[in-house]
Order: sequence, then structure tokens, then C-alpha cells
Amino acid sequence: MKKNLLYLFTVLCILSFFTACSDDDDDVKCPVENTVFTDKNGLQLTYSGEAMLGKEVSFTSQSVDKAVLTLSGASLDLSGLIPAGKSTNNTSTEGIATAGVVPGELTTTLNVDLLVEGEKVSFEGTDEKDGRVINYKGEATKDGLKLDLKVTMPKTDLVGTSWKLAPVGFMAADPIHIVWNADEFPFNGGTWDIQSALLLTMGMAPIKDGMTVPQLLFGILNEVTFLPDGNIQAKYKNTPADTEWKESPLNLAMYAVKGDKLYVYLNANQIMAVANKSRAADLSFVMGLLKNIVPMLAEGVPLSYTTNEDGNTVVYLGKDVLLPLLQQIAPLFEDEQTVNSLVELLKGSAGEELGALVDAFLKPVLVAMPDIIATTTDIQIGLTLLPVTE
Repeated sequence: MKKNLLYLFTVLCILSFFTACSDDDDDVKCPVENTVFTDKNGLQLTYSGEAMLGKEVSFTSQSVDKAVLTLSGASLDLSGLIPAGKSTNNTSTEGIATAGVVPGELTTTLNVDLLVEGEKVSFEGTDEKDGRVINYKGEATKDGLKLDLKVTMPKTDLVGTSWKLAPVGFMAADPIHIVWNADEFPFNGGTWDIQSALLLTMGMAPIKDGMTVPQLLFGILNEVTFLPDGNIQAKYKNTPADTEWKESPLNLAMYAVKGDKLYVYLNANQIMAVANKSRAADLSFVMGLLKNIVPMLAEGVPLSYTTNEDGNTVVYLGKDVLLPLLQQIAPLFEDEQTVNSLVELLKGSAGEELGALVDAFLKPVLVAMPDIIATTTDIQIGLTLLPVTE
């Protein structure tokens, strides 16, 4: 009997021991609480080794050693740029959605395995989806999250290629690509079409230091490269007189190819940080365009692109993007004061010798612009690019 009691006591002790261990395991929790990390509360995000601003990473623990990271764009608040008392036409500027971290993905989800070290967790791994690959590494505490991403985008005919502008032609708008089909407008006793007017004006009229728009563009933009990580990087000069080309910072403009469209994603928060705006600007006119522009901050600017038999590629904004914007600004050209102000601005840029040409050639175009926009059946504005060969 005593042996049976001793045996029973031993079994109860063992069961109590395991029960206590189980309770201890249940009490073990991830040291990092569920948190949405942003630039303002400890997010340090790098993409291809360079800081990426204006994003957010949501950390959600699934267990003590597993978590889900959800990457997305932080909302953009433009209200600070609007001067006090200025109307925004009832267009909200708060909580504007922006593009995600990985080009073409509004949100990106990473299921990560955690290594717990006291109050810190770390993680590292690879995520693949639809041909794109993300190598990630990071760590988090209750006070912040560090995340380094190295991304390879799906292979397309643009990924990893570099392009330069087509050379400027004599009295032509090359390398600028323009197609604009609309009704002709009254001009000097006859009629003219807007496409011919724009091509001739851009090819002849100087806008700065005696240079036309194509010449100025050719003087400040050297190359555009579509990097394998989804970044668009340019070699540029601030002015044509500069002696050396610069490389644009990473993570300002990115791209993704979807079907026959090239989508460009602008990191508005990072661009604003780089620009370091020091004072509010009068954006009342811009605010009227927000209903058309805002969706593109998150969804990307849809560009069409075609490659010709000679290897040149034309990248352009099409009617689907441009016509709604033109319809928004059409009323401006119905105001005589606005037209006259714009003419005087252009005459000032053209100088005394060409000032008369502005009155003769450009003013009729501006006056006719509301009718031109109303009758537009197709419009394309973009660039003609040549491949850069080693």
C-alpha cells in the first residue's frame, strides 16, 4: 500500500512539473508588440542599400517565433503646403495614399521566422512572387524596426537597360514625341492644327538662354536606366552649363511593367524631403488637379511604350492620362487675364527679338485651347529614346 501511495505521489509530481513547464511556455510572448512602424516612430528602411522614406511596415506577431510584415506606402499630407485661408475646392489633402515599397505592389506581405534575443527579434529570408525576388534582413524592438531589402524585378525588355534621348533635329521637336489630334483652330486668317503648332514652336522658340525645349532637355538629361531592382536612375545636370553629369538618388522614382504599360511610381514623401521645401506655396491651382493626380501616387503613372524597328523606344503619356488633366485646366484659357499673363511670361523668356513671334504664333493657340481640348480625339506626349550600347 505504501508503495502504491509512493508511486501515485511520484506520478503527480511529474505531471505537476510538466504542467508548470507548459504554463511557462504559454506565458512566453514575442517581445515586440503589434505595431505599425513609420519614419516617425522608429522605422529604418533601406532599399538597395539606400534609405527609403515615406513608407510603413506593420509588424504582427503570430507566435513567439513567427510574424507577418506588411509593407506599404505611408499616407501623404499636403495640407502643410496650402497657405492659410486658401481654398482647395473641397479636395481633401490628408491621408492621400501613396505607392507601396516594392514597385507595382500596393502592399507586400512577408512571413518571417523570428530569432528572439531578449527584447529584440531578428529575421532574414527570401520571398518570391510572380518572378520578383525579395531578399530581406532586419530586426525589431518595441522602439523601432530596421529592414533592409534587396529586390530583383521580373525580367522584361526594359529591366537592366539604359536609354539616351534621340538627337535634336533641325527645326524639330526631337527628342520630344507629340501626337495631338483635334479640330483645327483659327490662325491669321486661316486655320492651323495644334500638333503642327506645338512641334514648330518647340523646335524654334527659345525658352532659356537661347535654347529651345529639346535643346534644353538634351543639355540636362544624359541617360535613363531601368535598374533591375525597380529603380529609375538618371544621369543629369542642373543646367546645361554644368561640366559633370550627376546620378539621381535611388528610391525617388521606380517602375513596373504590367502588360503593355510602364507604370512609374513617384515617392512623393521622399521627393519632398530631398527638395526640403522651406515655405508654403500657393497650390490652389494644383489642388484642382488632385482628383486626377492623387490615384497615380499609389497606382503609378501609366505610360505607354513602343519599340520601333530601328530600336528606338517611344515612352509617352496617352489620352487616358492627359485628356482628363487638360479638361481640368481648360477653363483657365477662357480667362483673358490668365492668357495675357502667360503670353507676357513667354515673351519675357523669348527676349525682345522673338517677343513679337509669341504674340503672332502662341497667343492664338492659347486663346483656342478650350476648343482644342474639347475636340481632342487622341493625344500623346513623351520622349523618343535610343538604347545605350557599350
